[in-house]
Amino acid sequence: MIIGQIGSTAILAADSADSSGVSAGTLLLPAAGVVLLVVGLVLHNRSKRPATDATASAGLPKHTGTVVAVAGVLILALGILATVTKGTSTTATHDPELAVGNCVTATDYRGAQIGKIHATPCDDHTAVYELAASVTNGATCPDGKLRDAGYFVLTDGNHSLCFAPNVKVGDCYSMQADVNQITPVDCASKAGPGVTVQIGGRFDGSTDPNQCPIPAGATVTPQPARVVCWQPVKSS
Repeated sequence: MIIGQIGSTAILAADSADSSGVSAGTLLLPAAGVVLLVVGLVLHNRSKRPATDATASAGLPKHTGTVVAVAGVLILALGILATVTKGTSTTATHDPELAVGNCVTATDYRGAQIGKIHATPCDDHTAVYELAASVTNGATCPDGKLRDAGYFVLTDGNHSLCFAPNVKVGDCYSMQADVNQITPVDCASKAGPGVTVQIGGRFDGSTDPNQCPIPAGATVTPQPARVVCWQPVKSS
């Protein structure tokens, strides 16, 4: 899986098990029901003919056709119900569970599939991504971009999630240079797979990067309106 980054887009592989739609096995029930219904009606019509009719069904109980037809109707109804249930379940699987404003942890973000990401309270220090927008059919994030957006973007090609950084002033994060993935770390340990940075400022309700000591290193998102100031960890 490719991880999303600020200024890039993560492409998620489609879940083949969930995207297969209605299975062939599910369609067998309606088909069997139709066959039994037709056979039952044929037998029922033959049983009503005179006994001397060469086409009459010999050796079968009088109400065999009715019983077979009723069985066909029941199986057909069960098949239709199973098909509708399967379709509803598949749709629900692909619908995103997150609402705008929900936050997710770095761990959930890394292993996420769209529609299967669980929210974590935004005041949790591990919830470093806040959903800013959920868009479909190639629509862009709130800054008018997708691939080069100022957001962490996850997409499966049809549906995209745009995340703003949900970080706290004074906290430190490991940021990988190649993907700009952020993970909370201890400022003293400077541990992590990438460069350790500290949040020098966060200004909610603003989109002015000049509020940061290094404006060029600021992250700006218009929705939610937020400026985040990233800075190297100061030596102790």
